[in-house]
Amino acid sequence: MKRLANIELTNNCRADCSMCPRDVLKDFGFIDLQTVDDIVEHLQKYDLSEVSISGRGEPTFHPQLIEILKRLKRLNAPLSIVTTTDGLKGQKLYDCLDNVDILRISVSSRDRETFKKVHRGLDYDKTWDTISKAIDYNKEKLNIHLVGGQDCYEHIEGTIDYFKDRGVKNIHIFPLWNRGGTIEEQDINSRRKKIVKQYQIDFSEDEYMDGEKVKLLEDSSYCPIGDSSIMVNYKGQMIGCFQDFANRTIVGYVKDKNLNFVAKRGTLLSKMPVCKDCNSRKAVTTKYEEFDEER
Repeated sequence: MKRLANIELTNNCRADCSMCPRDVLKDFGFIDLQTVDDIVEHLQKYDLSEVSISGRGEPTFHPQLIEILKRLKRLNAPLSIVTTTDGLKGQKLYDCLDNVDILRISVSSRDRETFKKVHRGLDYDKTWDTISKAIDYNKEKLNIHLVGGQDCYEHIEGTIDYFKDRGVKNIHIFPLWNRGGTIEEQDINSRRKKIVKQYQIDFSEDEYMDGEKVKLLEDSSYCPIGDSSIMVNYKGQMIGCFQDFANRTIVGYVKDKNLNFVAKRGTLLSKMPVCKDCNSRKAVTTKYEEFDEER
């Protein structure tokens, strides 16, 4: 089974978004180039579906971002980055787009007040100006992540229309992950399904749930997040699950050349305490339940 590799360049971020439990983070820093090289060496043994630059911070603030992207290309898998665009100013935006296969932009709403409610600390005008420039430069590489849970739903039509009118084809709506039980769970099912159907956009799950992984959902011990992905933080620590926001499940270090950690079916839900309060499996499986118009 191919796995998604999540690489964290930094856990620093100027934003305090409503769906992000940054209060559980203890240490802050940036990945160094040696750790990046260790990651490349270690992950070459895996069959990767994608290498995603993501994590607990804003990766585009890393001062060596472009060099890191070039080094990660050696993994010979599609390379993506998840960003609010906060660190993509000037030429850095275009250099980033030139060196990734997918630019995933996390944004909540075109409505100013909704944006300010979800993305506390971010500048509305600067964010949307950068998004506009990214669309003009290479909209084919953009993948929009509509985030914020129910906060983004009220004005979602205007947000979707903005992207569709600009020719952006890849628009996904996310559930509110509770980050391994670190934030309060909200409704993740009925309203999101209705929005997908009404506005003809996609579930976030559609990005990584191929036929093989959908079949595995029949096994209640299989976790579509933890069992199908690999997570390495900026320290080079391998984390048992991407949704373990507080790094409670360190399983090894990429600098250990003998490390051979592979997330296996049935191990995570039974052995990691973080799984007990996590809604990730529920968030994915409800997408495949029959749509109920009455909900």
